[in-house]
Amino acid sequence: MMLDNMPEAGTVMAAGAYLQRFTTCERYSIDPADERYYPMDEKFDASWGVQFRGTCDDGGHGYIRVLKTNDMVRFQSAYKADLAERLKTNERAAIKGGFAIGKDFAVIAPDGETIRDLSASGLLVLNCNPNFRPTGDVATAPALVDGCVLTDEFVG
Repeated sequence: MMLDNMPEAGTVMAAGAYLQRFTTCERYSIDPADERYYPMDEKFDASWGVQFRGTCDDGGHGYIRVLKTNDMVRFQSAYKADLAERLKTNERAAIKGGFAIGKDFAVIAPDGETIRDLSASGLLVLNCNPNFRPTGDVATAPALVDGCVLTDEFVG
């Protein structure tokens, strides 16, 4: 059921418009020269299957980052591999999950307030930490990659 409700944007601009329905996402931009882009996000482009990136102001002092992909299996596989490296030195790395994802886009939220806002969006949290144990009434579903789950547990 929860997988059926995952949003699909189609374009990076539509992903930004979708976010604006749930949280503050001001001055949405897809301009690669935008100073709000994190230079480290370029690593997502080719190897993670990211076609386009967007960014916007969260209304505080942070930036929401949006990654549009046409290959969510590739994206999830790359995230799992990236996390595996971090787990070598920290078994609790990304224990709360990594990205909020839809069917064709992923979101990096800058703070707990934005994460809580997105909990009503239909996006799900991608969690690939093998030590993750859902608690309470948290729902999970298999992700597209073995060893990862999707959860509705939005914690910041």
